Amino acid sequence: MPSAGACDSVEDPNLDAREAHPQWLIDTDDLLLVRAAQRPATDPKRLRFDLWRVPGHKRLVGDVDGLLLTAKVSARFLRMTLSDGLRDGSAYAVTVPLVPGLRMRLGAFDAQARLLTGEAPRVSAARPVTRAATLHLRALQALDGAQAGASQRDIAQVLFGLEAVVRRWQADGELRAQVRHLLRRARAYRDGGYLALAGVHSSPANGVGDAPGGEPAR
Repeated sequence: MPSAGACDSVEDPNLDAREAHPQWLIDTDDLLLVRAAQRPATDPKRLRFDLWRVPGHKRLVGDVDGLLLTAKVSARFLRMTLSDGLRDGSAYAVTVPLVPGLRMRLGAFDAQARLLTGEAPRVSAARPVTRAATLHLRALQALDGAQAGASQRDIAQVLFGLEAVVRRWQADGELRAQVRHLLRRARAYRDGGYLALAGVHSSPANGVGDAPGGEPAR
C-alpha cells in the first residue's frame, strides 16, 4: 500500500521490530540491474545466475520492471532489480545506473555484484556512537515509558539514573527539560519523522534528523 507510510507492503503493526520487514518504496532506477546476457554465453566459466548462491536471508517482491531482490546479510540489507528476462542458470550482466554521485556509490554496487557470486559483504567495524543515535534511543525509550503510564520523573530515573534525579530534578530544571525534549522528539518520529531516518524523505521532518546531534558522543 504506497499510501501507508511510503511502504509497499502491509506489515502487522503488532509484530516485534525484529520480525517485521517493511518493504519501503524506493526508486528502482537507482538500483543495480541484473539482466540476462544479450548474447549466448560461449565461455563455460562465465558466471550464471543462481538465486540460491546469494548469501543471507532473501526476499523477492514483484515490481513493474521485474523483481526486487533484498538480501539480509548480518546487519546489512542489499537490494537489486532482476529483469524479467533473467532465468535461473542463464548468463547474466549487471548494469550500474547513471545517477548523481555515482563515483561515491561504486563500492556499494560492487558489494551487490559480488553478492551474486556468493561472496558475502565484509562486516564493517563498529561505528562510533553519535549523539544523534543516543538521542534517538532515549527518545523512543521515553515515549515507551510515557505510553505505559510512567511519569516524567520515572522516565528520567530510568534514562539518567536515580542519583541524577535526586540531585538535579526540579519542576523547571534542565533534567525535566531534557525529558520533555525527548518526548517531543519521539512524537515527531512517530508522526512522520521516521521516514527521514529511513531515507524515504531526503530532508528531516519536524526538525528530526542528523543535526543537531550528529557529532560523536563523548
